[in-house]
Amino acid sequence: MSVIQISKKYILKVFDLKEEELPKTLLLQLNIFIIITTLLIVKPTINSLFLSELTADALPLGYILTAVMAVIGSYFYNKALEKYPLNIIIDRTLIGSVISLVLFSIALNFNLAVGPLLYIPYVWVAIFGLLTASQFWILANLVYNAREAKRVFGFIGAGAIAGGIFGGYLTSILTNFLNTEDLLFVAGALLAICIPITRYIWKNEVVKLNTFQVAFRSDPKTDSPFKLIKQSKLLKLIAIVIGISVLIAKLVDYQYSDYASRLIENQEELTSFFGFWFSTLSVISLLIQLFLTQRIVGTFGVGKSLLWLPSGILIGSILLLIIPQLWVIVFIKVVDGSLKQSVNKAATELLSIPIPIDIKKKTKTFTDVVVDSIATGLAGFILIFFINGLEIASTYISLIIIVLITIWLYFIYHLRKEYIISFKKLLEISPEKKEKTTKKDIKVTSIIDTVIRVLKEGNDNQVLHMLQKTLEVKDERFFTAIKSQLNNPSSKIRALVIDNLYFLRTENLSAQIETMIHDTDQQVTTVAFRYLLKHYNKNTEELFNKYLYSDDKTIANAALVGLSLELRNNQLLQHRFSLEDKIKTALTQYSELTSQDDKNHKILAILEAIGNAKVERYYDILKTQLKSDNLEILNMAILSASKTLDIQFLDTIISYLSGKDTRKNAIEALTFYGEPIIDILAEKIKSETIELEDANYAILVIEHFASQKAINTLIKLTSDTEHTIKIEAIEALRRLKWKHNNLQIKDQFIVDKILDECHLYQNTLAVIHSQIVIRYKSKNQTEESQDIDEARKGLINLLELRLDRQLQRIFRFLGIKYPPNDVDSILNTILKGKEEQRILAIEFLENILDNQLKKELIPVAESILIGIRSEENLKKLNLKVLSEIECYSELLKRKDLKLKLAVLYLIEKSNDPKFNPLLELILITDNNPKIKKNIKEILKGASATTS
Repeated sequence: MSVIQISKKYILKVFDLKEEELPKTLLLQLNIFIIITTLLIVKPTINSLFLSELTADALPLGYILTAVMAVIGSYFYNKALEKYPLNIIIDRTLIGSVISLVLFSIALNFNLAVGPLLYIPYVWVAIFGLLTASQFWILANLVYNAREAKRVFGFIGAGAIAGGIFGGYLTSILTNFLNTEDLLFVAGALLAICIPITRYIWKNEVVKLNTFQVAFRSDPKTDSPFKLIKQSKLLKLIAIVIGISVLIAKLVDYQYSDYASRLIENQEELTSFFGFWFSTLSVISLLIQLFLTQRIVGTFGVGKSLLWLPSGILIGSILLLIIPQLWVIVFIKVVDGSLKQSVNKAATELLSIPIPIDIKKKTKTFTDVVVDSIATGLAGFILIFFINGLEIASTYISLIIIVLITIWLYFIYHLRKEYIISFKKLLEISPEKKEKTTKKDIKVTSIIDTVIRVLKEGNDNQVLHMLQKTLEVKDERFFTAIKSQLNNPSSKIRALVIDNLYFLRTENLSAQIETMIHDTDQQVTTVAFRYLLKHYNKNTEELFNKYLYSDDKTIANAALVGLSLELRNNQLLQHRFSLEDKIKTALTQYSELTSQDDKNHKILAILEAIGNAKVERYYDILKTQLKSDNLEILNMAILSASKTLDIQFLDTIISYLSGKDTRKNAIEALTFYGEPIIDILAEKIKSETIELEDANYAILVIEHFASQKAINTLIKLTSDTEHTIKIEAIEALRRLKWKHNNLQIKDQFIVDKILDECHLYQNTLAVIHSQIVIRYKSKNQTEESQDIDEARKGLINLLELRLDRQLQRIFRFLGIKYPPNDVDSILNTILKGKEEQRILAIEFLENILDNQLKKELIPVAESILIGIRSEENLKKLNLKVLSEIECYSELLKRKDLKLKLAVLYLIEKSNDPKFNPLLELILITDNNPKIKKNIKEILKGASATTS
């Protein structure tokens, strides 16, 4: 065996990688290594040039400019992401960065970048570091699914650590041979290597993903992370603690830069000094992370572990006031840089255990970018006031740091208290479980101890909660406690335990897990197979062949499903395990089975395997079973079709929304497609390309996402759609508004919609009044006019029903702006109450409405009291009398199929050519095939009569 093969085998084993993942993983690791190496060359270089020319007095303004540009840049960057594909943006960022580095080097060599112009490269470096690293991890998330990412990101991240170590030391060495300005050429040349690497990765790993897969692997977008943070006290405290730590870090950085630039006057030596200590900080941070972090956090708990960083800086700051020397500020910088990325980071991540994973994802960018930028800008203002304004020495910034550390410690204390409260809430039993489960009070002390205690002593509900949380953090310290639940009576817990153990490497449990293949629950059996596929020490192909062709049909089915889950999105492994052949064999077995139960179980496993592994060769099997008469098989086919994330199955899945027995699975299937399904469903609803009954339930799919995008889409669906769709959309908006306070529905939108509905209500009253007048004026009761009269009566009755629907919509919209219970109670009283109660209800409504709504809505409410059955009552409302053509024109423009058909029926009975121009216009503008067909028949009949 060659050295390369031995190294390869070692890497695969130690870093938990699969052989087929190695090439792309190494490329991504090389990519981040080069990016961080470049940053660690550019940063000390620009810093030394900036300080040599402008001195540390210019740093405060630099901090403020960096903060402002980060926020502005973030805004325009998000706009660019909406307009251009991600690969184009990454490509242009890298090319632009290489060009910028070359131009900076030329400008500095020819003394073109002097004085205030040096702020440009200084700010650029900060944005470059933030942007390129962010883009890299977005790209990496597209290359791997969530399960793969948990395994490989640690190995890829090692490339960033290596770059942090190599880059600074390389800079320190290169200053002996090159001028500081020329180091930027070196950085540009290095960064240029990332361009072909990124293009190759995108071409070979990302291009093949469809819209739904990209959305699945991307972080969820949210328009109001600030509201999410504001609603959670724990998130607020975490954001504050992070902000204070960044603020203090910037003040320390100022002291560090000031001392270094005053004591080291030679530019090359200053660059070498910065480069050396940047890398040394990375080395110290790595050593602490490897050998001390787990011990510190495990021994002292998360709350006390958070004290290490502020305590270290506090000791250094006090020491600096006594001994104002460079080595002291270097010590403070080392404490800040090393503990922040090791102990402090690990403790903060554990603190977020009680926070739901989707909330963490939605708020992460805000805390990383916005909180950081605000703290950086604030540091700049503090320094301008004290250094530039009061002209105090940088040494005495330590006094400000000491005050800020006191505030920092205060918030850490409250953060720990809030964490304990949140953790206790996490352990609370849901209401529907309380009767069945005995509540266990578990003392919350340190995070690690509490998690372990819950896993060992908690009731089933608490253990389930905790296993879902440990699945997010993947911490080896929980291994023993998790393992202890392997034989739990609950199949849900057993399955989740194996899911957790899949990612942990403290001990290989293949022998024990293999026995669980015979578990009575197929979910447990399936996850057991997934575990074995990853951890089995011997030949996994032989193992799976053994069970795939087992006489025990349940085990054979579970083996196929487990294999398909593990091979999802991995064509190489699918080929290696001959998955398509195994499905073909399973289909052959299916055809040979005689027992109907066995046949059903086999086809269910086959369908699940096709969907899990996205085996296109057998999509016809899915299509066939999507027409199955067996409800269980049909529902499995619906879910499996969605797991392919293939757009070709969408229309079929949508068609099952209206079915009572398939609705739940159809909704689940459509939501599996992710947020891109929102736009597709909205377009189909708007264009009326899906059945009305299906469209009504499609609203529930959109509502499920509970995002700002869902809100905005539902708002659009309240206009120019059928009444039932409008009602469903309004109801969905009501539920989302009162359940999710972070989602925004503008008051003006609600007011505008209520006013529109009020005008429509008044317009409908006017049409009814006009039709009654026209009917009254018809004096000749011939046989023909009798048909017309009956058609007109039918239209008037339908319009009266439409008034009820419009009133319903008005009050549903009111329920978004005002508490729904109050609004529903008022409507119910107005419609069904006694006369005195109805008057009081209208008075109450008048009291809660603002002036704009009061003016339009109260007359509508009063019209209900008056009644519209007689012309005399209608006259009291001072309604405009419309001509017959105006009435029909108004009604035919509405999105109301039944109403339009009633109008066309009346026109047909009238057989009057004066309506032909109106019919010809509607024939052009209306997209509904039923309406078009009806109009053509009327026009054809009119033409025949004329001839």
